[in-house]
Amino acid sequence: MKKSSVKPHLFSRHFNVPPALMTKAGVFDPSLNVDTLLFPDPMLLETSSHPEMQHAKVIFDEHFEKVRRLLLHSNGDKAHIAWRSAYRMLLFPEIPGTCLGYGANSISGSGAGPKMTNQIMITGHQIAKLGIDDPDLFMAMGLFEEDFGPDLIGDMFTNVCFKNIIAFNQRVYGELSVATKSYSITLKSGAAFSASFAQNPTANGHDVPIILLPLDILRALPVAIDWRGVQAVSEENKAFRDSLNGSVASLWSRKSLESKGQLKTWALSSSGSFADLLDLIHGMDGKAYDFAGDKLGELVWRDLYDRVIRDYPFSIARPKKLDHNSALDVVDKIIEQFRHLVEDRDLWKDLYTDDGTPRLEKAAQRLFYMVALSYCEANNLDITPEAETGRGPVDFKFSNSLDGRILVEIKLSKNGQLVTGYTKQLDIYNAAEKSFDSRYLVINVGSMGKKMQSLTAARDKQIAATGNAPKVIEINGAPRLSASKVKS
Repeated sequence: MKKSSVKPHLFSRHFNVPPALMTKAGVFDPSLNVDTLLFPDPMLLETSSHPEMQHAKVIFDEHFEKVRRLLLHSNGDKAHIAWRSAYRMLLFPEIPGTCLGYGANSISGSGAGPKMTNQIMITGHQIAKLGIDDPDLFMAMGLFEEDFGPDLIGDMFTNVCFKNIIAFNQRVYGELSVATKSYSITLKSGAAFSASFAQNPTANGHDVPIILLPLDILRALPVAIDWRGVQAVSEENKAFRDSLNGSVASLWSRKSLESKGQLKTWALSSSGSFADLLDLIHGMDGKAYDFAGDKLGELVWRDLYDRVIRDYPFSIARPKKLDHNSALDVVDKIIEQFRHLVEDRDLWKDLYTDDGTPRLEKAAQRLFYMVALSYCEANNLDITPEAETGRGPVDFKFSNSLDGRILVEIKLSKNGQLVTGYTKQLDIYNAAEKSFDSRYLVINVGSMGKKMQSLTAARDKQIAATGNAPKVIEINGAPRLSASKVKS
């Protein structure tokens, strides 16, 4: 496999194992220097095809059953030894190396802090007093506990089941014939492990292992956090819905959960109410993330760097003098080439899943980022595109510290905040003290309506008032028929 020359701005592969072989082995192939927004879901462990994960479910349940008994035995007394023991068992710092979660520009996070741990214990004790003996009660908290995010569930799994994760890694690293080195890892609980992993070469000088996880335990959002999934289950199960307490039934008809507090009040009102909530969680579809369809666009952009350089070479002359205007000219050329790739080549396909559904907006943002990065580096230009893990505006930086900024923001036509996003750009323009330019790319994947007219009107108004405004560029991202299917 050809080794990519991409610099570690956003994406870096770790070893020369073909992605298809990783997939065949059932192993997630992570991007090393940016977290992928997928999470190991303990609810999927039991159905995993990997024996290490099936056993992990037993370990996970035993851990939280012990916590439940300790909380109940403490009677809520924070000075009680049982309460303090439960606290130690509920500390879940993030273990660097899985490359999953919400890390902004890195693969390291903070895990659960003391405030969150205390809140989990207080609520856990309330639930235990109801007589609930299902260890999944801690997963259910994610539906109503403020700041209980998906990262926390992933951190729960990696801390509690780290021995199983090590066993999985030792097996698959051997099967894939990947070089490893020995690591000594001590968790917050005090548990110490020695194991071999590959080393992450993009960890900014830190000696961080690459901890592999199975594909079939990863979700886009863990079941206990995904209110939309819970709502779908309740809608499909009429008998269950009809049995719901009247005070919470109205919540099920809403598109989103407006009040976690209301759901928490209902869930803790009786053992029957909380049991109903657990039934909802257990009734979810039990499916891992669809990596082939990749609706979230977490993976589709990763091979684009080499593909752009190989299949769509594009020469951009280095400016003889790098100033703001010459840099802006380079950026505009990259934007035009991006438009050409989307409209006249096959890049539009990466905007959609296999069933024709548009991917999320961040997929389009990452695609542009990788195109820009490819051409800047292939032509040895003195400007570098940077972005928050490939999402949001791409900020072109000047290598010679030249004052000024060039932002490129990418939006899909289906975005309900398309016009609002542009007006925010106007605010940036008005506040900018240094040389500043911006391009607002709108990729039309449907549901455009009259948004372009509104954008044009907003831009014209700004130009009339100040003489300048971010340029709006529409790109046709509609699916194309193949040449064989185009009727003459």
